[in-house]
Formats: sequence, structure tokens, C-alpha cells
Amino acid sequence: MWPIRRSDHQLFEQLMRPHLKYLYRLAYRLTGQQHAAEDLVQEVMLKLFPRLEEIEKIEKLSPWLSKVLYRVFIDQLRKDKRSPVDLIGDDESIYETQPGKEQQPAEVTESEILQKKIQYAVTHLNEDQRILIMLHDVEGYSLLEIQQIQDVPLGTLKSRLNRARAKLREILKEVEPYATYERVKGVRGI
Repeated sequence: MWPIRRSDHQLFEQLMRPHLKYLYRLAYRLTGQQHAAEDLVQEVMLKLFPRLEEIEKIEKLSPWLSKVLYRVFIDQLRKDKRSPVDLIGDDESIYETQPGKEQQPAEVTESEILQKKIQYAVTHLNEDQRILIMLHDVEGYSLLEIQQIQDVPLGTLKSRLNRARAKLREILKEVEPYATYERVKGVRGI
């Protein structure tokens, strides 16, 4: 490792700053929690700083950073699964959005119901399916880019994506707009 100079910090910041929002958004999609996403991006930055000379030579930094982030995420998942401590997750929504000002109340309600249904369905996919749906359908990665990120053959990705979408459709058909505890019981005439 080379001695760290102030210019190294500035160069690293200059290289990483344009990608931070994107990396955070991807981390949030993978983890589903704000603090976990922040920790994941921070962990990636800590791992990358010593590799500054290598990073400078990379032509397309965004896909490479996505691959690094994904691998750090998978490493953390594996580590957490081996851990005897079971942490309770936050109830933060993966799909938090704010309705536009021109939407009518009925449209807002329908949108919120749909978002809850989708969130529920996505959380009931297995980990591989959820990550693939997030990378391809939410973040917009092509299958070739996901192949590079995950090191999985293209044919396997295509079949996994097809099965994930079919499972998502199956779950969405069965989902009620509100969970049992959210329904009002015993109210007549509504």
C-alpha cells in the first residue's frame, strides 16, 4: 500500500461522488433498509480506497462498482446467516414514494394499495429471485450486466428471471389489499 496523501482523498472523492447516489439506491434495493444500505455503501468505500490506482484505470466505473457492491452484500448475507444473532429488521418500505400533487385521493389510495401488494409479494420471493427482480426490473440492469455482476450464466439468469416473475404474478393474484389485522371487523354497510 502506498502512503496516503491529501490528494489521494480528493481523487477518490472525485471518482466516487458521481456514483454515490446510485450505489446507495442499489444498496437500498438490495437491503430494504436505510441504515443497512448506508452501512453497505460505507463498507464498499472502505474496501475501495486502498485500490485507488486500480480504480483510476477502470473505463466504465458504474458497472464495476455495482459488482463490488453486490459481492460485498452477498458476503455480508453469508456472514449474517452464519451468525447466531438474529437481528430484527426495520419496517421500512422498499417502495416509499410520495404521490404527486395532481393525484386525486382515490388514485393515491389505489397507488398505495398496489405498492403494498408489490412490496408484500417481493418480500415473499426467495433471496435470489428478489435480487434479480431488483437488479433487472427495478434498477434497469440488462441481463448481460447482471451476468457480469453475479457471475451466473446468461441462460440461468433468463430462466431465473422468468420463474421470479411467474412467482411474483402468482403471489400478487393471491394478495388482498390489506392484511387481516388492518381490516375493520364487524362494520356493516361499508
